[in-house]
Amino acid sequence: MKFLSVLLALLGVYACCAESYVDRPCGTDLSNLWLDVVLVVDNSQGMNTDRLHTVTANILSVFGSGTRIGIDETYHRTTRLGLVTYNSNATQNADLYLYQSFDEASDGIIDATRTAVDTSESYLATGLILAEKLFNEQSVNNVRSHYKRVVIVYASEYKGDGELDPLPIANRLKLSGVNIITAAYEQSGDDGLFESLSLIASPGFSFSYDYANCFCPSDWIQYRESYSDPASFRYGVCVQAVALPASWLAAKLSCSNKRTNSTLATEFSQAKHDFIFNLAQNTTGFSPPYQYHIGLNYVSGSWVWTQPTGREPVPLQQPFMWLPGYPKPASTQSAVMNMQSGQETGWQNIATMTGSYNYVCETYACDTDNYCAAEQ
Repeated sequence: MKFLSVLLALLGVYACCAESYVDRPCGTDLSNLWLDVVLVVDNSQGMNTDRLHTVTANILSVFGSGTRIGIDETYHRTTRLGLVTYNSNATQNADLYLYQSFDEASDGIIDATRTAVDTSESYLATGLILAEKLFNEQSVNNVRSHYKRVVIVYASEYKGDGELDPLPIANRLKLSGVNIITAAYEQSGDDGLFESLSLIASPGFSFSYDYANCFCPSDWIQYRESYSDPASFRYGVCVQAVALPASWLAAKLSCSNKRTNSTLATEFSQAKHDFIFNLAQNTTGFSPPYQYHIGLNYVSGSWVWTQPTGREPVPLQQPFMWLPGYPKPASTQSAVMNMQSGQETGWQNIATMTGSYNYVCETYACDTDNYCAAEQ
């Protein structure tokens, strides 16, 4: 169960493009994971040797399905693994440069987690501090700075006050862009461990479906089922609200030039429509009444959604979110924008080259099927 939980936290379900009328989910090709990961493993008596062996099996199962471990100058989709064990103190068993193959990682992890140590003291804070130090020294301001950084915590106990309180350290890591995944190995009578570790975990990363190797570039936000709930299901799509008024055609060109696989935003569902409206409401430079271009336009006799360069437009399907009285005849009004009406927005068709409004772009998330280079 914990294998599946950690695996799902690293990955999601993948679709290459909008061939069906759904938004692109995240990639699942384990051989293409590209992360910097520090494993933080409790090896105190609370974990005990049997549980420790279960942790080892979990780690090897997660990364033993073809993931390329180490650094390969000719292939960018690789994962580095660091290992920290902790009890009353923390030990760095492997930095992010030590393991250069899965076999090396397997041997090192098995050796480091062979037996629990002879102490019942277990302070997660010590392990997190060492993980933070590893990232700061080996994963920042170098050629892998754009790789997602992940801490995976395997804990049997949650305790500590003051300098040994793990929560401030975890919050500091998360603010720096690190995702924290937690796996609880409860001791008898400790029913609150899962809840406590949920405070440490990144939103949605405590035994659920969020994905460490599915994230957005700077200045983009990942589309999820609920704008107000950061832990809700996330898709392999990133959106960006642009507060620079432009015609629809200029907005389309601007979006397509932002990144590989970027275009004006699609609204395949009411949920996506609402998410984009919420994004506009929370973006500086957007104000009521909210008006912004999206990627719907009229081409060769039908309404279609724009797609990244090289991909076919996607024909419009229900749900339709036209404002009353729209669409107007498309001969001179073949583009679409969202226009606020009351407390909501709806579609209104307009001319492609007249009228200047803000706009919303979207692009593929960075995941196992879409490597994002540092210079993008």
